[in-house]
Amino acid sequence: MGSLSCALFLPQIPDAAIVVDRQARILHYNRRAEQLFGYGPDELQGLSLHELLPPDKRENHAKVVAGFMDSPASRPMGSGLSFVGQRKDGTVFPADITLGAIGAGPDVMVLATIRDVTAQKQAETELQQANRAMRLLSASNRTLLRSTREDEQLAQVCRIAVEIGGYRLAWVGIAQFDEEKSITPATYYGAEQGFLSQARMSWAEGERGTSAMSTAIRTGTIQLRQDILNDPQLAPWHEDARARNYQSAIALPLRLQDEVIGALAIYAPEPQAFHEQEVALLEELADDLAFGIQNLRMQRAHEDAQAHVQQLAYYDRLTGLPNRIAFTEQFDRDLAAAAAEGHTISLLLLDLNYLREINETHGHSLGDQVLVRVAGQLQQLYATAGFIARFSGNDFTIICPKLDQFGAAALGEKILATISTPFYMAGNRFVIGGNIGVAVYPSDGDTSAELLSKVDLAMTRAKETGNGCCFYRPEMGQRLARTLELAHRLERAIHDNQLELYYQPQIALLSGKIVGAEALLRWHEPELGWISPAEFIPVAEARGMMMELGGWVLRTACHQIRQWQDSGLFCQGRIAINVSARQLDDPDFPGLIGRILEEAGVPSSCLELELTESVLMTDPQQVISILSELKEQGFALAIDDFGTGYSSLAYLKRFPVDTLKIDQTFVREMLLDQNDRAIVATIIAMAQQLGLTTVAEGVEFEEQRQMLQELGCVLAQGFLFSRPEPSDEFTRKRLIQRDQPEGNH
Repeated sequence: MGSLSCALFLPQIPDAAIVVDRQARILHYNRRAEQLFGYGPDELQGLSLHELLPPDKRENHAKVVAGFMDSPASRPMGSGLSFVGQRKDGTVFPADITLGAIGAGPDVMVLATIRDVTAQKQAETELQQANRAMRLLSASNRTLLRSTREDEQLAQVCRIAVEIGGYRLAWVGIAQFDEEKSITPATYYGAEQGFLSQARMSWAEGERGTSAMSTAIRTGTIQLRQDILNDPQLAPWHEDARARNYQSAIALPLRLQDEVIGALAIYAPEPQAFHEQEVALLEELADDLAFGIQNLRMQRAHEDAQAHVQQLAYYDRLTGLPNRIAFTEQFDRDLAAAAAEGHTISLLLLDLNYLREINETHGHSLGDQVLVRVAGQLQQLYATAGFIARFSGNDFTIICPKLDQFGAAALGEKILATISTPFYMAGNRFVIGGNIGVAVYPSDGDTSAELLSKVDLAMTRAKETGNGCCFYRPEMGQRLARTLELAHRLERAIHDNQLELYYQPQIALLSGKIVGAEALLRWHEPELGWISPAEFIPVAEARGMMMELGGWVLRTACHQIRQWQDSGLFCQGRIAINVSARQLDDPDFPGLIGRILEEAGVPSSCLELELTESVLMTDPQQVISILSELKEQGFALAIDDFGTGYSSLAYLKRFPVDTLKIDQTFVREMLLDQNDRAIVATIIAMAQQLGLTTVAEGVEFEEQRQMLQELGCVLAQGFLFSRPEPSDEFTRKRLIQRDQPEGNH
C-alpha cells in the first residue's frame, strides 16, 4: 500500500489510525491520531510507536510487536493486550487497539487502530465501586436489623466494609466534648496497625483537625480525601498513611436528631477511589447506621425507663429492698410452693423503736440513714435464705421458707441483738431496738392476707408486753375483734351522744373544802355495758379518734358549766379536763378551744387543762408555744401523772403550768414503800420551789391524806373524798347557789 492509498483511506477511519513498518516506525497516520496523542502536523512522522507508550510499558510492547511481526494476524478491537497510551504532554490514557497486517514478507506493515476508552474504563470502575458499595449497604442493613447492641452494630459495619467492600480500614470515631475536642475510636476493622492510637485526631480547628474524620464531625458534611499522600493538609498523617497504604478516604457524619455524634471513616488503597455514585450509597449506609444507633439508644432508653418503673414499682427507693408490692407477690408464690411441696414458712414482721424520736430530734435525713443501716444488717443476716422487704415506714418483713418456729425464734433473737447494738452516726450515739411478730404457715393461716394480719397482731403484742419477739396466738385475734368492735361502737357513741362526763371533786387538804373537780369520761354501751376508759381510750388513740373525742369532752363540759350558771349554781374552783397528745399536735388547738368557749358562753377561768408528762415531752418547743398561748387566754394548766414520764427539770421550769398532779402509783404505795414516799416528798418540795400547786391523785385512806398534808401537799382527790359522780349527782351534792355562803359540800 502506498502513500497515496493511505492518504485516501486513513481519514475515513473514525478512530486514531497509525501505519508502522516492521521496526515499528510510524509511516502514516490520520488527523484523529494527532488529536489523540496531542501532536501537531507531521510531528508523528518517523517516531517509533513505542514512544506513544509510557516508558515502563515500552520494553514489553517492543516484544509484543516483534512477535506480531513474525506471524502477523488480524486482531479485532479489544481482543489484544490492553494498550496504555502516552500523549505528548506526558499524560496517559487507556485504549483498545486493533492490529492488521498490510502486505507480507520484509515489507510487511501494520495498521493499528486505537480508541480511547478512558470514559468506558471510568464507567466500569464506577460501576464496580457502586456494586461494591451496594453489596456493602445490603450486608450492613442485614446486620443493622439483627444487632441488639450498639457496639456490635458498629463493629459489624466496619468488618463488612473491609471484607466485602475491599477497603483498607473502616472505623467509627465518637466526638468528645473535652477541652481538646478529641475523637475517640469506638471500633475499627482492617489494617489499623496502631494508626488510630497515633493519629490523635481532634474535631477542633487546627493542624490535628484537617482529616476527613475531623472535618466531617466539625461541619456535619461528607468529607473526601482522594489523594492522601499528595494532600499537603494531611501532612501530619502522610507517614502513617504511606506505611499502611491509605491512598484515599471518605468520612461520613453520623447524625442523631440533628446532632453529629461522630463519623464513619473508610480508607481505600488507591487514590481517587470514591466516585459520586459510591459516595451516595455510602452516605445512605451512614444514614442507616445512624438510624440504627438511634433506634438502639431509644430501645435502651425505653428498657431503662421500664426498668426504672419496675424499680419504682417493686423496690423501696431509700433502702433498695423490695417493697410491699414485691413482697406480696413473692409471698403468694412462696405459699403456693409450700402448699405443693408440703413445707412450712415463717413470716417475721420487724417494727423499729425510736425512729420517730430520731426523726424529730435529728431530722429525717438521719432517720433515713438508720433505716438504710438496718436494711443492710438484715440483708447480711438472712438475704441468702429468705426474702426481705421494707413493708412500710418502720416495718420490715422477712419470708423464711422451710423455717419452723424454733428457727424463726432464733432468727428473731439474732435480728434484735444485731439492730440493738449501739452505734454512732453524725457524731451521736444511738441505740435502737425493735419488736418482732412471727406467724407460721400453715398453722396460723394459708393466705398472705391472713398471715399478714396475724403477724401484725403478734408484733403489736410484742410491743405491748416488751418481750421483743412474739408468736401469734389465737387469743390475739379475739382481742383484735374486740378492739374493732369497740372502735365501731365508740364512733357511733360520739355521734349519738351516748358518752357521759363524771366529775370527781378536788379537795383542799387543810380545809377539806371542794376547790374544783376533774371531768372524767365514762361510756355505758347499750349492749356491752360499762366500758372502762382504760380500754376505750387506747382504742380511740390507735384509731385516730382523739380529736373528735376530745372535742366532745370540751363541748360537753362547757355546756354543763353554762347550764350550771344559767341555773344559778356555782362550782368552786375550775373543772379540769384532760387534753390528749393528738389535740396538742394541732397548732390551731388554742383557737379551737377558744371557739368552743365562745359558743358555750363560758370564760376560760372556769377550766383547767391537764396534760400528761409524756405529752409535754413529745415536742417541748411546740408545746411551750401552745401552752403559752393557752395561758394568755386565761386557762389554768396542770401536768397530770407527774413522775411517770421523763421530763427535764429545765423544761419543767419553762412550761407555763400551775399545778403538778402526783401520779396515784406513788400515792398508793407511799405508806409501805420508802422509795415512793421519797418520790412524793421530792415532787412536793420541787413544786414548792417552783411556786406550783400539788394535787395527789388516788387518795383512798386517811393515813395517806395525813402524810400528804405533813409533806406539804395542797390538794387531793380520790375515793377517800368521793368517787367520780354523774353530773346530776355532782350537781345535787357539790354545787351551791350563788348567794349561798361557802361551806363544806
